[in-house]
Amino acid sequence: MMDTADRTLTLAEFVSALTLERVPADAQDRLKQCLLDFIGISAFAAVQAESSGPFRQAVLALAPRPGPGTVVGEARGYPFQYAALLNGAFAHTLDFDDTNLFGALHPGAPVIPAALAMAEQEGASGARFLEALAAGYEVACRVGAALGQTAYDRGFHITAVAGIFGAVAAGAKVLGFDPARTVDAFGIALSQAAGSMQYLENGAWTKRLHPGFAAHDALMSLALARAGVRGAARPIDGRYGLLTGYSNEPTPQHLVDRLGERWALTETAIKPYPSCRLAHGAIDAALSLRDRVAADARERAAVEIRLSPKGYQIVGEGLPQKVHPRNIVEGQFSVYFQTAVAWLDGRVDWASYDRIGDGRVHALMERIHVKADETIPLAGAEVVVTVDGEELRERVEQPLGEPECPVSWDRLETKFSGLASGVLGTARARRVITTVRAIEAEPTVRRWARSLRAGGRGR
Repeated sequence: MMDTADRTLTLAEFVSALTLERVPADAQDRLKQCLLDFIGISAFAAVQAESSGPFRQAVLALAPRPGPGTVVGEARGYPFQYAALLNGAFAHTLDFDDTNLFGALHPGAPVIPAALAMAEQEGASGARFLEALAAGYEVACRVGAALGQTAYDRGFHITAVAGIFGAVAAGAKVLGFDPARTVDAFGIALSQAAGSMQYLENGAWTKRLHPGFAAHDALMSLALARAGVRGAARPIDGRYGLLTGYSNEPTPQHLVDRLGERWALTETAIKPYPSCRLAHGAIDAALSLRDRVAADARERAAVEIRLSPKGYQIVGEGLPQKVHPRNIVEGQFSVYFQTAVAWLDGRVDWASYDRIGDGRVHALMERIHVKADETIPLAGAEVVVTVDGEELRERVEQPLGEPECPVSWDRLETKFSGLASGVLGTARARRVITTVRAIEAEPTVRRWARSLRAGGRGR
């Protein structure tokens, strides 16, 4: 029997009717955490990441004149669509941004830049901005879940493919679209949903650009829908829609199951390490075991890592670029490198990537063996370390930052300050924390957003 349910319309109706009063307190709190995390990561990446200069140069060639849109950590403004592009790219560059295992994506990197650009453009209040984030995150996570893991098997990067729908939902909320116009915007976005996992072949920077493309294209979709352009009907769950085209085994019920009751966005995790989430279980396990081995014995260790099948596919296959990564993106997707650095240094941070090509790290990676194990949860790991004939074992079901073991506000603020203070200054970074924790009280996002620029006036 043909499925005639229009789940895309149901999502659009949810977005249109959503008010802040309908968003539970824990969901609002998680969104504020994600917003603060986004600001810190983007500010740092704008200044420190090796790809940020070329990204900026390309955008300036397209838009040489300053515009009104804020890019976190940048002194000048940009046209809104390019501000969204750069913010999305910077947010994802460190692979330090939030993740949602239910949706198998990074929701914040495409959603927040689109919401911020539209809120600035429209002069929206902090409350409307927070509503937009709630709508965008929930749609992105549910579309990602409906696509499922087989979308990755087909080579699609769900953060980009599902992220554009979350970004459109956020913008539609800011603009006050009715359900019909929101569906039009979704229908236009369908023709722009893209993002290929081929970046794994050589550590390409396209991976970093994907959320920026999604946010930029979401603004284009919204502008076209606002002007009255007709979009495809049932773009997510229709006969030739997103789920059919991008997934082998979609689960359309995830789009609407308990919509407005179960908030998928509350399952969004804050990352403690700047690397692929599927390596974090192994990092946690290695750090836990490390203190049980004498410092002078650590370099004699042999390590076996068991990952979920999907984790093995993404970060653990014995490919040359994973066993011995040649650049930062390859290092971000190498459980060999991540575990070796954690074991040797007792930490994994952005400075860890200076260790690519290091002889000690190289030698340890040669003694790391990775296997797939169907009993391991998606982002979990089991690590077995053998030193001088003694075997030590640690199993991590869920890595630090998941709802089962959340990152506290104190730890998040420490992460944020370490990233943002060098760009915004210590005092202004503290004020950003205070404002974000009560963002719904801001009369206009436009004024606050200016304080996120490099050299911008503090508030």
